[in-house]
Amino acid sequence: MLIYGINKSAQHKMKQTGNKNVGYRVDILKWSDRMDLLAVGNDKGEVILHRLKWQKVWQLSPPEEGLRVRAIAWRPLEKVMAIAYSNGTVLLINIENKEEIYSFNVKSDITCLSWTENTSEIPDNDTSGDAINNHTVFLPPLPNLNSVSSTAKSVDYNTAMFYSKQILNLLVLATTSGRVHLSVFGMLVCCEIDMFEKLNIRDKDAVIKDVKMSSDFKQLFVTTQRGCGDIELYVLENDILQKYSTSLLNLAIKHAHLLGTMTYINDTIECIIEAWETVLLEMDNKLTKYADGKAEGTISADFLELLMFGCTSPDLEQFLLRDLTEKGLKKLGNSIELSYSTIQKLVVKPLHMAICSVFYHLNSLQGMISNVFYYKPILGEVTNEALVNCGAFLIKAYELQQTIDTSTRDFKIFFRWLYIVIVRLMDETLPEDSPSVTQQEINYLAEFLDNFDVTQNADFSEIGDNFANDDKKRKFNLERVGQYLEDKVLPYPSKADASNQWAKLLEQNECLKSCQLIYPHHDNYSLVQQHNLLKASIDKIFENPIAIIGKDFKQRSFLRVPNNKGTDFQRQTVTSMSERTGQVTFFGLLESETNLVITECNSSSMLRSVQFCFGEKPYFETRITALGDLSFRHIQFYDEQVLSILLRGQTGDGRTSSYFLQLTLQKVKELLDTVAFTNNHILVPHSTSCRTINAYTLLEEGSIKTVDGLDAALIAVSGTRNVAAVVSESLKTIRIYDMDAPEEDDDVMSTSLNNSSLDNSKDSIQT
Repeated sequence: MLIYGINKSAQHKMKQTGNKNVGYRVDILKWSDRMDLLAVGNDKGEVILHRLKWQKVWQLSPPEEGLRVRAIAWRPLEKVMAIAYSNGTVLLINIENKEEIYSFNVKSDITCLSWTENTSEIPDNDTSGDAINNHTVFLPPLPNLNSVSSTAKSVDYNTAMFYSKQILNLLVLATTSGRVHLSVFGMLVCCEIDMFEKLNIRDKDAVIKDVKMSSDFKQLFVTTQRGCGDIELYVLENDILQKYSTSLLNLAIKHAHLLGTMTYINDTIECIIEAWETVLLEMDNKLTKYADGKAEGTISADFLELLMFGCTSPDLEQFLLRDLTEKGLKKLGNSIELSYSTIQKLVVKPLHMAICSVFYHLNSLQGMISNVFYYKPILGEVTNEALVNCGAFLIKAYELQQTIDTSTRDFKIFFRWLYIVIVRLMDETLPEDSPSVTQQEINYLAEFLDNFDVTQNADFSEIGDNFANDDKKRKFNLERVGQYLEDKVLPYPSKADASNQWAKLLEQNECLKSCQLIYPHHDNYSLVQQHNLLKASIDKIFENPIAIIGKDFKQRSFLRVPNNKGTDFQRQTVTSMSERTGQVTFFGLLESETNLVITECNSSSMLRSVQFCFGEKPYFETRITALGDLSFRHIQFYDEQVLSILLRGQTGDGRTSSYFLQLTLQKVKELLDTVAFTNNHILVPHSTSCRTINAYTLLEEGSIKTVDGLDAALIAVSGTRNVAAVVSESLKTIRIYDMDAPEEDDDVMSTSLNNSSLDNSKDSIQT
């Protein structure tokens, strides 16, 4: 009879430290290997983070109603969690405050999610980094937007939450459409592979059950399941990720810096838009009633007539004296001046500094790209389009700043003149200290009034969506700042400065005008358009690794586990784990309730496998006979040496019990057989090349524990934290066990799980 030993932790007693009826159906559980935290995803699409004493840390609602949590993954050694939802959305969450660090969407339902990191930290003196993290020496911190705008988000844009160490980590996920996505830090997508196409899988019911990456990033393990229930394990290899991992890490850090700065720019523009909308609302409230019913072009004519001849129409006089009033004019002027002042502050400092930061990062990225040895294999040919667009964006920001200066000047003159007009219409005397309007200011005012009417120089369709429908009734256009904040061409481009010597030089020298080193000035583009161009060109740079790395993956090995039992394949579980020592990876493939296949893949992608089945019980083992007919319920790797197995036993009288088995992999290695390919590259573990072992022989003294009073369906284990969570068949009760409690008796079938105390024997976690 074959007896398999257990490791030290398996010889300890499972002590119950928590029991909770959660009141919802559990979809997924995931322990943190760094902290004593358990993340639970429920059937409402919520993720709840618990401490071991069932103290709720926080609860996160799904991004949309009706979504389900498909997978949860903890970033290794960091306080970051990835959550995948059924609509293809992936959120990176800071577990300390549940704030969203980053999000993306793969446009398809997600089947699995895992995080893999390199085992070694890249030294700070690595020359390939090109001073990748020395930007803080040259760049000042981005200003806090809260100090400028009251509507700004309370976010610290100067912290690098995307990573904490010089260690490369990859977020790996698969979708129902058969695509596998790899992203560095979960932010920079570096590889996308259509697995069904690459592996020539034509079964429309096939699904990717699990995807894992080796810690050296050389091997990709993809486990699929056919519509018939057959499980297939594919081993793919690549050279680029392993050879250029340092280059990819540096590229990802630069991408994250750019992404954070571009997010800051986007938030700054949103603050500018909100401040501008305040101006627009104030002007609308005052002038819409007056403009309603007026013919096109008459508003400018009325105000110009008032300026030139001092006479007003009855409607304009009523508007000035009854609707606008002297007091209302002062209030409106102060409000508009405050709004423009806020916009000016946002443009002059935060926006300008952020664009300069992007410019710095793009220049350093251009220097990285010039290092063809380290970066060309993963970037290919990259143009300087992003640098050109960044320069054009900076020029457009200067143009907006000049437009704000002009609009502020014109509004001040306009309101000062209106105040004088209203006082005279009221037959009152102007105060002695009242400022007058100079001739130069009258010229500015006349130009300002001449552009009062929207339709005088542009069609309504050109003004933008914010003016649509209801705003077509508004036959006035008082300012020029808003046009820069729409994704449309400028209806009123800034007039060329005839005295600008640089513009004259470019017009006279076509070679200079077309030179790529001179950043263009797009007269008709808005600030938002320039921003979008910059974002698109930056995205284009980081699209190159996706195709390059994806093409480098080649299939090396293949394992098929046929479903001979005809079981419901939706109930089958597939898990895998990497043993870093010697670059060996173990897989646990739960084909059915009676068949478990354990497979080893070495660094050469050679597969060895063994199958465990519950057959006949040893007649001389009365203790095993007392367990009843056993079946597999769930499996998960406890650590790199132990596989945790949840079993269910059914006796002849119909009673069922749940058992927890810790299976040591060291002894399993001695039973593994190399499985060879057949002519059609289909490897069948049921053949003579794969040993089949009676699973009852695994049950030695101390290796199996009874889960009392609970019909268990799922487990979540963590050897790092020495804890296990068991979920009931109803998926509404969770028990937590301390796996490191000392053994108190020698009973092989320990029933010491009756301790129902909720007191936690472990220390509280600090997040």
